Amino acid sequence: GFPAGYGIVAVDPQVIPLGTRLYVEGYGYAIAADVGGDIEGRRIDLCFPKREDALIFGRRWLKVHVLE
Repeated sequence: GFPAGYGIVAVDPQVIPLGTRLYVEGYGYAIAADVGGDIEGRRIDLCFPKREDALIFGRRWLKVHVLE
């Protein structure tokens, strides 16, 4: 797989297949490369370089564009 880092997104592979390239408004380009324990349905988990960055970004509704 891919090492965790900015641009890596955890998804529900039944909704967004692993390996799918995405554009997440407010975050940028990303690739669906992980599955999270609590990630189900239309929910994603974004990776940030620092914990503080993730806390500042917070939890929010975003538009996700599938590029492939």
